[in-house]
Amino acid sequence: MRLNDLVAQFNLANQFTFLRLVAVPFFAIAVLQGRFGVALALFVAAAFTDVLDGLSARAFGTATRLGAYLDPAADKLLLTVGFLLLTAYPSMLREIPMVARIPIWLTILTISRDVLIVGIAVTLHLSQGQTRFPPSIFGKLTTVAESLTVGLFLCFNYLGRSHPILGFMVWATLAMTLASGFHYLGRTMRKLAGTDGAGPDDDGS
Repeated sequence: MRLNDLVAQFNLANQFTFLRLVAVPFFAIAVLQGRFGVALALFVAAAFTDVLDGLSARAFGTATRLGAYLDPAADKLLLTVGFLLLTAYPSMLREIPMVARIPIWLTILTISRDVLIVGIAVTLHLSQGQTRFPPSIFGKLTTVAESLTVGLFLCFNYLGRSHPILGFMVWATLAMTLASGFHYLGRTMRKLAGTDGAGPDDDGS
């Protein structure tokens, strides 16, 4: 890679993405220490950098292939860590003082969906040479639901009390997780069967 190309990868948009990646271990430490105010602040700040990197990439026309991979990876890493640490395990992490925990079955389903999507991406790449995997509307709504779930659980653990909205978000996230998972799977089956009119580099989500 030429020096100019390498420098171009470290534009403002990607720097915001790197900041989000750097925040993940500090976010994890804050949750493990029961410092939910700090964890919530880091989570909100990370979400803000997600908005900023998208805006800067569009405003300055600096979208890069590296950013296309790193941006969703940073989002997913932060959410996965949030779910794993806020989950109600039978015995693990019980020393963290939490008044509200995410049901373990929801965490299992969200991670299983992500594994399914990675498997679908690999399958389409190997079978059809597809290299672009833009998210579907269901995928985007699932990310929003997951982000709200993690953010609200952090918020109410910081406040030291539970709230009915947490239960609502659990079921809303479950619904979106199942809807997006079946949508990705259905589109993939149609592509592999040759009944989907989209080309190799069209939206395969």
